[in-house]
Amino acid sequence: MSTRHILSSLSYFSIFFAGFILPLVIWLVASDPYIKHHAGRALFSHILPYAFIVMALISFFTAQFLLSIGLVIIMGIASLFIVIWNVIMGVRVLREGGAF
Repeated sequence: MSTRHILSSLSYFSIFFAGFILPLVIWLVASDPYIKHHAGRALFSHILPYAFIVMALISFFTAQFLLSIGLVIIMGIASLFIVIWNVIMGVRVLREGGAF
């Protein structure tokens, strides 16, 4: 297994321990286009739940209460799918590298 696969999968798995900081650092430092591609995708998927939080806070102050609760539930489900997607992509990248 190569370092490029490990760094790429670590970008996805960092949703559990490093938030968006590790994919950002890898994306800025890496010179390999393969690593940059996966770090960029992981970075976007790590930032998306924070955008959901901002949208939920805005909806609480501007929309009706029931609409806000519905949006929060939908955004929570979407955030759960984002975490699952990150795990799937991290495993997929490791499988490309021959880890499994």
